[in-house]
Amino acid sequence: MRLLVLLLTLLFSLPGHADWRAVSSMPLPQELMMPGGESLPLQGKTLRVGVLQASSAPWNMFVGKDLYGINADYLVALGNLTGAHFIISSYPDAKALLNALRQGKADVAFGVSQPPSTADLYATRAWYTTPLRIYRSRQNRRPVMFNSQDARIAVSAATLQQVTPEFMRHHRWESYSSDLQALYTLLNQQNDYVVADETSAGFLLSQLQQGQIYQIASPLDPGELSLYAVTSQAALRDALNLAIRQLPIEVVNGIQGRWSSQLPRYLDTNTLHLTAMEKAWLHQHPQVIYSALADNYPWSYRSASGEARGYSIDLLNAIGQSTGLRFKPLWVNNPQQAQQQVAAGLAQIELVQPLSGNGDAENSTLPVWRALWGVYLRGPTSGITGWQNLQGLRIGIRRGDLAQQLVPPELKVQPFNDSQTLYAALANGQIDALVDNVLSARWMIQSRYSEALHFAFAASDTAWPIAIGVSAQQPLLRAILDKGLQQIPPDTQQRMRDAWSNENQPGNGDSGPITPLLLTLAAIALAAIVLLLALLIRRWRQQRQEARQRRQLEQEREAAQRANRMKSQFLASVSHELRTPMQAILGLLELELARRPQMESLALIHSSATTLMTLLNDLQDHSRIENQTFSLQPAPLDLTQWLHDIEHFWTPLMRPDGPRFSVKALTPLPAAVLLDGGRLQQIATNLISNAVKFTAQGTITLTLAASDDWLTLCVTDSGSGIPPEEQARLFEPWYQTPSGRARSVQGSGLGLSICREIALRMGGDIQLRSAPHKGTEVTLTLPLHLAEALPTAVPQTETHSLPSRLRVAVVDDHPTNLLVIQQQLSWLGVKAQTFADGRALLQAAATTPFDIIFIDYNMPHPDGPTVARIVRRRERHAARRTRLIYCSADAQLPQQPQAWRDADEVMIKPVGLHALRSVLATSAPSDTLADLDQQLWQLASQDATFLPAIIATLRNTLQEDSRALQQALTQQQWQTLAKRAHRMKGSWLLLGINEGEQLCQRLGEQALAHDDCKETVNLLLLLTGNLLARLEDYDASTFAH
Repeated sequence: MRLLVLLLTLLFSLPGHADWRAVSSMPLPQELMMPGGESLPLQGKTLRVGVLQASSAPWNMFVGKDLYGINADYLVALGNLTGAHFIISSYPDAKALLNALRQGKADVAFGVSQPPSTADLYATRAWYTTPLRIYRSRQNRRPVMFNSQDARIAVSAATLQQVTPEFMRHHRWESYSSDLQALYTLLNQQNDYVVADETSAGFLLSQLQQGQIYQIASPLDPGELSLYAVTSQAALRDALNLAIRQLPIEVVNGIQGRWSSQLPRYLDTNTLHLTAMEKAWLHQHPQVIYSALADNYPWSYRSASGEARGYSIDLLNAIGQSTGLRFKPLWVNNPQQAQQQVAAGLAQIELVQPLSGNGDAENSTLPVWRALWGVYLRGPTSGITGWQNLQGLRIGIRRGDLAQQLVPPELKVQPFNDSQTLYAALANGQIDALVDNVLSARWMIQSRYSEALHFAFAASDTAWPIAIGVSAQQPLLRAILDKGLQQIPPDTQQRMRDAWSNENQPGNGDSGPITPLLLTLAAIALAAIVLLLALLIRRWRQQRQEARQRRQLEQEREAAQRANRMKSQFLASVSHELRTPMQAILGLLELELARRPQMESLALIHSSATTLMTLLNDLQDHSRIENQTFSLQPAPLDLTQWLHDIEHFWTPLMRPDGPRFSVKALTPLPAAVLLDGGRLQQIATNLISNAVKFTAQGTITLTLAASDDWLTLCVTDSGSGIPPEEQARLFEPWYQTPSGRARSVQGSGLGLSICREIALRMGGDIQLRSAPHKGTEVTLTLPLHLAEALPTAVPQTETHSLPSRLRVAVVDDHPTNLLVIQQQLSWLGVKAQTFADGRALLQAAATTPFDIIFIDYNMPHPDGPTVARIVRRRERHAARRTRLIYCSADAQLPQQPQAWRDADEVMIKPVGLHALRSVLATSAPSDTLADLDQQLWQLASQDATFLPAIIATLRNTLQEDSRALQQALTQQQWQTLAKRAHRMKGSWLLLGINEGEQLCQRLGEQALAHDDCKETVNLLLLLTGNLLARLEDYDASTFAH
């Protein structure tokens, strides 16, 4: 709609020769906005760009001082890619535009459709090409074809210049000032055809919403429209060609897809190859009557305006376009009536005829679709998986429907006269099940019974062919219909099927719900005219009142859904944003606990922060449940260890004067089960937390038991209990009991509702029993799936640090997060480099390779995925691979592997010491001296007798240089530092060790500039010490071959 308003505005605007601002709403990829690694010829330059002044959708559209359209989109993309700045002016015609180039008033003419043939101007390669197509209106009934001598063909003056001369000579043309005016003559039936480029026609017709115009499927090729950029400078032409080639393919496809809309394609009118008998039949029978169900979406239905609509109706329209036939509906209520109308000769066609293999194919057309038949029930369908479960139940069908043949003969079938009565009977409990094709049933249920009726199982394994039934007395009609169906291009048929199978309600906005318009007047046939008018007026008023009520209910429903979506988005946003400060709180408190484990106050603060984090997780889980994005991640779990961890976690948290906490396994537990251990712990944590809130003193017990098929977890307390009248709503979201509020119990009211949702998704259930002053028992039952026993973990002594030579980098735009993770890594013995944005990290990584990089996923430009993508691109031809780890506050990210495909793993904030320790422990630093053996062997010319002398020389030289470096650094003898660095560089070059050579080069430059080089010297001495240690272990036997 916004584009349509824009189109109408630009038609009445008169742009002058002025500067315009190119406006584009196309999303550009991050790579397009990143500075390139090489200098671009147009970077930083200002270019004067000229465009044609006439508004021509979708190429140039002027609104106010803004330029919209395809030219604007390309200029914005080129500006972002090259770094050039464009000053855009408009000119009245192509001649004035090219003269401006020759006179030096413009640098580039953009969007020119005819490249100049003169030697003083240079045109780029065509950067946009669209074919010319032929269009016709379905309402045009004139018996002419495109090649007919009396065919009236409309075309815009600009498009006519693109038509090939040979094609132009063979037709008579009516020229108009624009494509829009030419298309209007087609709508008004002033002309029979329009020739226009595919992009312009698709855009204009999609905005005008004129569905009766279609594209002719024809081998005729009128020509094509291509756009060029023209300049008076050959170098500028070459630079533009290079920039256009470098535009990412997703940008080019995005622009073309945004402005171009495909239309249905049909063959030209009266193009069927008919026999003489078939032509004579058409002459004698210009109109065909078909019987169709008035409420059978998507096949056929009668709209509120009385028009026939549906997929099968569209097929008849296409057949009529190619044959000249006109079709008239005879509305019926069920398939049996449709068959009777054809048998009686009142109709020649039964619009929808399923082919069941009983000889019905002899009186039908080629199949046009296939459909399954399904069985539908009222309420839950669990346990109903086949016909055997419907013994003794009442099954409804439409009279004459294929469903009659699919229901086993021993079951009781009740036929109904129409779909509305059939579905209402199931919804009201008059029958127990119904059988119908799934396409019709899906819409009927979605539009009227969305919460009441549900699919149970397929009535058969066959997708039955659907055809058009033809009277046995009309074999010529059947042949004509088959030929008409074969004339419809396959892509058009598929597009029609997709459109009708994906719509949520009939029509496309112009037709209301399917309502029967035939009123039964038999009961009042003998009544007086006055009484009849009174009844009609009363009915009219009732319909108006019902329509107002429906509109009001629909508005209220939409408002409620909108409010619910806003609430879910708010919850997700709040919990996401609160995770960032929680990273600092939990991270720093964890460090303090590690440094001063004896401080009980810090332990209490950390416990409180952990409780707050649990609340945030509940909020985020609730929003995921409402948004249908909640998921489980089952994995092998050791129940015995899990039970021990629960006891180890909760026992220290109990108050000295509070309840006693204990855990117990009531039965032997399996070695491993397949379960989402995190979600199981979430349920246990919620249940134990509730027990603590309602139990001042006494006991809280968690038990675990396993049977053959089920796992049972039970949390029992001896607390105050819950009154019976409050128990019914305990599992509702946000509900807090009055008795709990009276005891000042805090909480969000989400814990139990989330526990039940998790239990149901795991295939289990959760039940609660409670009595005032006697305590509460909550029982979780889950299906038991055994897994292979987990390998026995080797006990490891946990140390606060992991001395490591790992080169680690952290990039995060939030200073607090940088500080926390830097201190955490420092505690673990790793000195990490920190960066506040991705550009700084990429610059550093280009010269200093890192072993691990922690990347904030949601940084501003460039974001985390862009940084990771660039790092991986640099590593394509490198021997080493950096370990990339995303850090994100979005707990849903690990469940979306496509979103972090360039990283090795994802860590969810707040990141704990244990998680960081695991990462560091499984990361091996790159070995700078890995190729030392091979280098020494090459230096000795592969002769072991020379090795001792070479190793001794290297050892003495490096030891001497190391001592000299330390002394020169202490005395700040800059010249000596530079000379020793240069000498050591030679040793590293001999060994082919790049890191040593680079450190020596950096030290030499720092020494000559009198810069602080203490860190560089220390790194060089550390590397030299490692090399000397390796050389001490070498002798001739090391290289024996």
